[in-house]
Amino acid sequence: MAAGPCECPCGSVRRPCRVNIVARTLAAGMFKASRVPGPIALLAAALIPVVLHSAVGSGGTSGKISSILGTWTGTWTNADNITTGTESFVVQRQEGSTITGFFCWDITQDPATCSSNTNDYESWSGTIDATGTLVITGQLGDYPAKLSPDGTSISGTYQNRRIASHTGTWGVQRKPVK
Repeated sequence: MAAGPCECPCGSVRRPCRVNIVARTLAAGMFKASRVPGPIALLAAALIPVVLHSAVGSGGTSGKISSILGTWTGTWTNADNITTGTESFVVQRQEGSTITGFFCWDITQDPATCSSNTNDYESWSGTIDATGTLVITGQLGDYPAKLSPDGTSISGTYQNRRIASHTGTWGVQRKPVK
């Protein structure tokens, strides 16, 4: 392999040949233009998708879905920044990426009995993926959210489907174990 500069196949940028080989390899069809021996190129081509698939994304986890079962508590704030409240976010069931539960829109109520007060109770269903992204659909609205990288909090937005002005943010933390 020559140590001096050579012509870049995609323009007039001159770099050392080794850099050009890597650039051509990645840009022009995995290892087609490389000078890497066949078996090594084949092995590298086979491993790259595994390495890329295992890479951790922004705010992500190690590729496995985190358990978010249990009671989370926090607050919500309407977009007007005037109307605020407290909430319990209860994840009753999680099977793989599918989650179900309810919001109790008044933290002073016991989540165990919140369903008896229909003004403060909203059931929901949704999903969570390996990056911690939650897609939640409730009886009244949509609640997209994100699990923090350390798994201790969830924050997101909400939009009531019936009342356009009921939109804002929400955030919860895991209820401390006593």
